[in-house]
Amino acid sequence: MKETRAGMRIAGASIAWIVLYGALCGVTALVPIFPYVGGGGYVPLQNVFSAMAPLLLGPLGGFVAAVLGGLIGMFIAPAAFPLQLVDVILTGALPALFVALVIHNDRWWKYAVPLAVLVGIFGTLFPFYVPGPAAGFSYPPQPTQFLLAGYYWIIPLIVLATPLGRRLFPTWARSSDRRLRYLGIFFSYYVGMLLWFLPWSLPYWYVFKYEVALGIATYIGYTWWVPAFAAVTTIITIPLLEALSRSGLPRIPDALW
Repeated sequence: MKETRAGMRIAGASIAWIVLYGALCGVTALVPIFPYVGGGGYVPLQNVFSAMAPLLLGPLGGFVAAVLGGLIGMFIAPAAFPLQLVDVILTGALPALFVALVIHNDRWWKYAVPLAVLVGIFGTLFPFYVPGPAAGFSYPPQPTQFLLAGYYWIIPLIVLATPLGRRLFPTWARSSDRRLRYLGIFFSYYVGMLLWFLPWSLPYWYVFKYEVALGIATYIGYTWWVPAFAAVTTIITIPLLEALSRSGLPRIPDALW
């Protein structure tokens, strides 16, 4: 019986929970929360639930649920998944991955810090410099482009590499003090989703051949959206964590309840 029960879990999270949460993520792909700056689609509510997944189901269980939600969303909400299977990763899975890295940065900073550097290199060069004019892209105005792109990776890099992200925010996120917990989870969402923005958005710029002006407008458009996203998601997350902690259900390793 013990072996059967163990086989029905992924990293301590029940497969039934993962499937149920993945279905919830998939359905919420139908709900738009922000239009693409260039038009043609929208950021779905699924992003909120994907970002929450590692806090509720643990890092691995949350990631699997987010991927499952992305696969469902790809079929039922094509406007949120214009790149189809690629968007299963970009829109479905990456929010869960980056938030998990930040929330567990006290242990995983050796992976998170190099990833932030890679995101910075990618976000600074692609697509306006590499492939650049060879693919029909014009050079962006500088230092405007560097500063705007830097907002999305320099802040996360500083947080992840310093005691803020290596000790303070992860500790606050697990604190019994409700105010500190709100702050810790808010900053974890904020940093994780900043880091998510460039890998998520730049493939669209390449596929749909964004002009420099549209790229700059997109950078600016999400500067306020990411902290607003973090605030709303934190407000939803805390009551769920508190309810789960009082539920008497078996605790999932590395979940925050």
